[in-house]
Amino acid sequence: MFTGTVQAQDRPADHGDCVGAIYIKDSIVVCDRPGRGFGNILEIKENPAADLKWLEREHHTVWYLFRAPTTTLLTFDIIPQDPADDIDFLLFEGGLPDICNKIRKKEVAPVRSNISRNDKELNSMCGLSKEATEDYVRSGVGAAYSRAIEVKEGDLYYLLVDFPQRPRAGFTLHFHYDPPLPPPPPAKELPQALVIDITDANTGAAVDAAIAVEGMMFDSIAKLKGKSHYEFRMDNYRRLRISCLRKGYMFHSERVDPSGDEVVQVNIKLTPIAPGAKVVLDDINFVGNDSKVKRDSEASLYLLLHFMEQNPTAKVEIQGHVNGPSYKKNSKEFIELSTERARTVYNFLMVNDIAPERLSYVGLGNAHMLFPEPKNRVESEANRRVEVRITDK
Repeated sequence: MFTGTVQAQDRPADHGDCVGAIYIKDSIVVCDRPGRGFGNILEIKENPAADLKWLEREHHTVWYLFRAPTTTLLTFDIIPQDPADDIDFLLFEGGLPDICNKIRKKEVAPVRSNISRNDKELNSMCGLSKEATEDYVRSGVGAAYSRAIEVKEGDLYYLLVDFPQRPRAGFTLHFHYDPPLPPPPPAKELPQALVIDITDANTGAAVDAAIAVEGMMFDSIAKLKGKSHYEFRMDNYRRLRISCLRKGYMFHSERVDPSGDEVVQVNIKLTPIAPGAKVVLDDINFVGNDSKVKRDSEASLYLLLHFMEQNPTAKVEIQGHVNGPSYKKNSKEFIELSTERARTVYNFLMVNDIAPERLSYVGLGNAHMLFPEPKNRVESEANRRVEVRITDK
């Protein structure tokens, strides 16, 4: 615990709430895409602007949860990727029953907070330090760091990171300990190799691309870029989801079933962007006969968003599909539902600043089911899908 680096996932909206806080297991956490807004519940609100301990209200927030890995003097840095970002924080002791409700009702107070204006001379960093003398720094011009805190092994804490203005970029959270943590035991070589090769689907030539591998490590995602060949070690029988992205190519995502093979070989063929090229967002699943996206679909939505951001001239049509009996092909109900599903993805891109002139959407009902006569839940869910078709590159 607290010995490595983890790349934080693109977070769901409820990580803007105390309930659903991201559990930290590492000493360095990178959040590349902070969410916008305060989540589902406005826990911090209606405080005087000059309050010493509390934010006036939440703005654009991420909640974290962690346990002290040892008895130590805890300090940390919050390092914005863009120094123009102003970041504030509140730190709460978390070992109380119903702590999130108590925070909302102000029955507990932060043990440390810093709400001061960002200091450009420090690249707008803030946090806890041994040199700081104040537990709380109110809003306005003030020290960027609050006083370090003595923690005992196993103590639980909640950390609220708040952007008063809309985030321009992400941040890195780096914990420090005095005395430092003991070195981790030597790592044992894991039994299974994962080998990923990426090529151009038309020419067969190797192409460098960014990848994200879910499932290889517990509760974190491996993210790497700049290579066409990747090798990893992992435990046997891991169920994986591999996403791949390169500018000028269609994005790619696939699942890899568990196996006991000594080497798991994955060959990814990327298709160059061209009008008519199409990708099935097979991991965007919907709840029954509804347009509500399931929680496990968020990674695919962000993959599509990254694709649109990397290829700023590409235009797409978002096509919605439903699962329905063939004797009711393209009934009004199916057309409306598939249209709503396509609109859900369209709205997600719009909210994340993709220009509307680059987007269109259409509902195709159940006329193009992958499994016309689905035999199980997996086939039925595969029919409830969204496809993305390039209309202009």
